[in-house]
Amino acid sequence: MKVLLIKSVEDLGLGGDVVDVANGYARNYLFPRNLAVKATSSAIKSSESYRSKALEEQTRISNESQQLADKLRDFAVEIKAAADENGHLYGSVNERHISDIINEAGFDIDIEQVLLSEHLKAIGEFPVTVKIYGDIRTEIVVRILREEEE
Repeated sequence: MKVLLIKSVEDLGLGGDVVDVANGYARNYLFPRNLAVKATSSAIKSSESYRSKALEEQTRISNESQQLADKLRDFAVEIKAAADENGHLYGSVNERHISDIINEAGFDIDIEQVLLSEHLKAIGEFPVTVKIYGDIRTEIVVRILREEEE
C-alpha cells in the first residue's frame, strides 16, 4: 500500500515522502498513530506542507540529540557489583543497568539505545556506545567496581 508520511518514521522516511508499506503495517501502526495517510492524489498535493514540517522537526530533534550526545560524551557510569577474587562478576551488567543509571543522572535514555555486544561480566572500564537518534551516537565509559563486603 502506498502511504504519504505525515511525520518522519525512523527507517522508513521523512514526512512528505510517499512510501510503499505492507497493508497491515499501515492499518495497524501508521494510521492509528497519525504517522501516515493513504497516498491519494489530493494527499500527495499537500505533501509539501508535511515535508516542511517534517524537516523542521527533524532539524530540531537532530540538534537536541547532538546536544545530548555532547553532554553524555563526558559521562561515566559507575556500577558496584559482587565479584570473585579474579574480578569476574557473579552476575552481569546489562543495558538496563546502564540506562537506569544514566536516567538517574537526569538524561532520558531507553534500554534500546544502549548498545552492548554482550553483557559485561568483569571488573574494569568498558567503552559503551549509546545511540541517541538516527546516526547520532556517543561513547560513554562504564566502570564496574568491586562491591565492598561488610
